[in-house]
Amino acid sequence: MSRPGSETPLLRVRGLEVSYRVGVRRHMAAVRGIDLDVRAGEVVALVGESGSGKSSAARGILQLTRPSAGTVELSGQELTAIRGRELRRARRDAQMVFQDPYSSLDPSMTIGEAIAEPLVVHTRDRGDERRRKVVEMLERVGLHAHHADRYPHEFSGGQRQRIAIARALVLRPRLLVADESVSALDVSSQNQVLSLLSELIADLGLACLFITHDLAVVRSVADRVAVMYLGTLVEQAPTEELFAAPRHPYTAALLSAALVADPRIQRTRERIRLSGELPDPRHPPTGCAFAGRCPYAAEVCGDVPALRALDDGRAVACHRAEEVVVELGASALRTTTITRER
Repeated sequence: MSRPGSETPLLRVRGLEVSYRVGVRRHMAAVRGIDLDVRAGEVVALVGESGSGKSSAARGILQLTRPSAGTVELSGQELTAIRGRELRRARRDAQMVFQDPYSSLDPSMTIGEAIAEPLVVHTRDRGDERRRKVVEMLERVGLHAHHADRYPHEFSGGQRQRIAIARALVLRPRLLVADESVSALDVSSQNQVLSLLSELIADLGLACLFITHDLAVVRSVADRVAVMYLGTLVEQAPTEELFAAPRHPYTAALLSAALVADPRIQRTRERIRLSGELPDPRHPPTGCAFAGRCPYAAEVCGDVPALRALDDGRAVACHRAEEVVVELGASALRTTTITRER
């Protein structure tokens, strides 16, 4: 079942663009004008293949990379309009869990010191009060008080990611951004960390932007899904609706490529095989960015499709979404067999 969020988005992103300098006078657009909302208590998954711009979007939202255009509002405050101390204060409400649990922790700091570091930067807590909050968060993520005096090398990958989650949540932020936070873990550790994240998000009423390429993970944790391709959003929909009947050809191709647990279904199911490679983001194609790989491309795809709302409440950036939904939906239904649980 899904967790209802409030009507007013906690995170509101409009027209976000993130560019990187390549060479002396050229820039590469990694994120090209995306709109995204995340409400309190809601998990929105941002998915797409490598190079689609997911992590760049996350860094732009948190102002770790300054956007080249667009606005980002968190609890009504526009992060793109502030700098310095004001931005640092705002970051207390938005924290991130990174992909690699082995490199995101300083090996020279004890676990207690690592979790306490946000308290040192953002609060006036001292001594016993700081220690109390560290121990409380360790216990919330399934570890113990005595672990605070140990070092990162003494923990497994799954335990390190729990520690990273504790560090991110010790300030009790309103928004958590999880950037491929379980992709470096084995399947057992993945399930444990995902279960922990779902529990904490529900208990603390967090808004969560969950970035991943793993569609099985998406279906188990997300309320809504935003699909990204070459720096743009091509589809947004509630999770179960998207899995049941994708309305964009790229989304359907992603679903058909996802592994299923039953080997008989895995061997015999239909696949949507795309031709070509992801275009070079330094030289994006004109018109629809997906047209060169899309089996349904037509003359109209020479124009850039806007992300538009459909009658069923989802949004799709495809000129032919209404025409191909039945065929793509039937294919997707045969390829998705993972049951979402909460």
